Amino acid sequence: MMQPPSSRLHPQPPRSRRLRTWLILLVTAVAVPLVLFSGFLLVRNVTAQVRETERLVRDRARLLAEDIDREVARLVAAAEVLATSESLAVGDFATFHRSAAAVRDRLGTNVVLRDLANQQIVNSRVPWGTPLPANSGLVADQRAIATRKPQVSGLIMGGVTRAPLLIVVVPVIRDGDVRLLLSLTITQERLQTIVAPERLPGGWRAGVVDEDGTVIARSHQAERFVGQSLPADMWAGMRDAPEGIHRAINLEGMSTFQAYSRSATAGWVVATSVPESLLAAPARETLLLFVGGGLVLFLIGIAAAIGLGRRLMRPVAQLAEAAEALAAGRLPPADAGGVLEIDAVVKAIRNAAGLIQQREADLAESEARHRAMVQTAADAMVVVDDAGIIQSFNPAAEGIFGYQAEEAIGRTVRILMPEPCHSAGDVDVVACLSTAEWRGHGTGRDLMGRRKDGTTFPIELAIAEWTSGKRRYFSGIIRDITERKSAEDALRASKAEADRANVAKSKFLAAASHDLRQPVQAMMLFQSALAERLDGHPASRLLKPLGEAMGGLRMLLDSLLDVSRLDAGLIVPTPVDMPVGLLLERLGAEYQPQAAAKGLRLRVVPSGATIRSDPALLERILRNLIENALRYTERGGVLIGCRRQGGNLHIDVIDTGIGIQPDKHEEIFEEFFQVGNPERDRNKGLGLGLAVVRRLARLLGHRIELRSLPGGGSMFRVEVPVVALSSSGSGKPNNVHPVNGHPVNGHPSLILVIDDEPLVRKGLQAMLESWGYRVLTAGSIQDAVLLVESGKWPDAILADYRLRSGETGLNAIKAVCERLDVPVPATVITGDTAPERLVEVRAGGHALLHKPVAATDLRNAVVEMLSVVE
Repeated sequence: MMQPPSSRLHPQPPRSRRLRTWLILLVTAVAVPLVLFSGFLLVRNVTAQVRETERLVRDRARLLAEDIDREVARLVAAAEVLATSESLAVGDFATFHRSAAAVRDRLGTNVVLRDLANQQIVNSRVPWGTPLPANSGLVADQRAIATRKPQVSGLIMGGVTRAPLLIVVVPVIRDGDVRLLLSLTITQERLQTIVAPERLPGGWRAGVVDEDGTVIARSHQAERFVGQSLPADMWAGMRDAPEGIHRAINLEGMSTFQAYSRSATAGWVVATSVPESLLAAPARETLLLFVGGGLVLFLIGIAAAIGLGRRLMRPVAQLAEAAEALAAGRLPPADAGGVLEIDAVVKAIRNAAGLIQQREADLAESEARHRAMVQTAADAMVVVDDAGIIQSFNPAAEGIFGYQAEEAIGRTVRILMPEPCHSAGDVDVVACLSTAEWRGHGTGRDLMGRRKDGTTFPIELAIAEWTSGKRRYFSGIIRDITERKSAEDALRASKAEADRANVAKSKFLAAASHDLRQPVQAMMLFQSALAERLDGHPASRLLKPLGEAMGGLRMLLDSLLDVSRLDAGLIVPTPVDMPVGLLLERLGAEYQPQAAAKGLRLRVVPSGATIRSDPALLERILRNLIENALRYTERGGVLIGCRRQGGNLHIDVIDTGIGIQPDKHEEIFEEFFQVGNPERDRNKGLGLGLAVVRRLARLLGHRIELRSLPGGGSMFRVEVPVVALSSSGSGKPNNVHPVNGHPVNGHPSLILVIDDEPLVRKGLQAMLESWGYRVLTAGSIQDAVLLVESGKWPDAILADYRLRSGETGLNAIKAVCERLDVPVPATVITGDTAPERLVEVRAGGHALLHKPVAATDLRNAVVEMLSVVE
């Protein structure tokens, strides 16, 4: 019958029992495994005893067979000695009779010498000369004659003694033929001695059976069974096997374990047996002892369990009284029950009762303190159950949402939530509370709340989930962040405006740089051309200050270019493992003359550390820092050193200069900001060095740290990662091998110059011609193509990026190469430092020079292009 669903869902508790019953069950549970295990050991022991008895029976059969073999072998040896005696060989039968009589007396046997017709010649039992009868032939005689070896007969009756005998027949061989037969008797009494009962354990049986299955000796009731044949089924099991063991019914009708072994000399079977009753008796005794003793011990255990149960009833009752006192909130009595463990439990209950009373007082105090904290908290605190019903609403929540606590408690939390949760069902509200968006994983999340009047406002919400019993609750801490959001919006607007201003500044600098570079480029070209033509002229001394003035202007434009290149992302660092010591030593040696010229000490502390950085970019950072230190230090000196900190290396540049005010530590990394140079002295820099340092450090992932006080000098620190072992590479950039600056193929090369500014074209033409090159000039793409179509093929092209009518130098280079149908090495010269222009030129795959271009830079660019042609 099926169990009702209610009973399956709510199973009945186990039935209670008295303590004495449990103790009896305990004794039974302990005794049953012991009984089973003891029974297993008993069976195992009986089995081992049976196996041991079988082994003993088999060994006894083998020993008796060996005794038979020794007895037969003794007679055979004596017969073989007589058969080879001298008296028998010469036919002296009287002397032979005396020898036979001696053997008879020594061995207790009878010696008979017969001819092949079975006529007795000598018989040791009668005196010599007594007439002797003829014997009937034996089966053993025929086997001895046929095999010419000693043979043993079966059991026969003696002709004179009429007693059972066994005969050993030995052939006497003369001249290769059997002439006589020599017989020695084995009496049945001798065999009985071998299997006598005193030679066997008590109750055992032994017997000897000849080759025909006839009993020739037996330890018990020999007079009854000697001469009888074994039952056919018993003899069939032993006739052919050399030895064995089996269960069998012996001649006395007893069930036995029987072992047999065959005599190797006589061929007889020797059998021993043990009645099964002898084997079962020890097992029965052990079993009776085990069952009786086990039952007595079990009853003693049950009685002890009953007595112990009665003894335990009082302390258990005291334990129940202590539990009832604990439930009632009073201290249990301290009476001892007589059981240490139960007394310890009662004591623990007393201690627990005291602790509970103390904790109840502490809990009441904590609840009062918590209630005061919630009521006076500046943030709103709301508790909601798992059904979305508000359970707690503090005064701060009243002020934020506009509800009184009496209005909010008991209502759904949806009244505080905007859409879509405001219109959702109660189940959906719990889902909203459980989502990551509302919970915030323990941190505040910026969301929207809803006031009583229906308006929404930004809030910061953090929700914690907790349980009480089987119910879930959600505690929410809510903060009105309307003012913070307004401040953040204003900050974002300010940042966007600053970003727009920064972009506009960059565009302005790029455009201004381009417009300034055009005339400066022409001035530098003409100055270089004049320097070569006015060499030795009185006016040549004016060219040097002119060159220095244009060099300063070029330095300003190059610094602007560096900032533009970094903003454009054209510089890609290639970090390698490099020894920092070599770089610092080289910079120290390079700036030592400059420091000495100002009367300053420049010291470099050696370092064996290996770091990972871009060698060229790191060197640029350190150069700018060292130059700034030397530039703003009038007394003292500059120290360059390293210090390892964890997995990083700090490279410090420390000076004793004018120092920097703390509120200016961030501003000095802005473009064109300088400390202590209100007159904008160009010898003190342009205010772009530290801006480049900060951009390069960000690009490399290195941290820049500044420590400085006015009048106390400055310390600039570059933090770089250090490696444990130096890399196999040196970390140095590849050396640039000098190129051959001779004209291509031994004749002046033809250079095509494309620029929309006539003044710049003339300046480039004058400089290139002064170097021995032929020059073609074009002001537009059309002019350049016409020159090529006229048959003048240039070896290299110099093109300005920005041409008239929206054309670019990249378009001009492409048009010339397409017209020639072969690529021509080209270099683009531009004064535009805007990041977009720089990226576009670099993507064209051409070399790039920025105006104003120094004469050496221009010559190197031309030689590099012509080396490609070669």
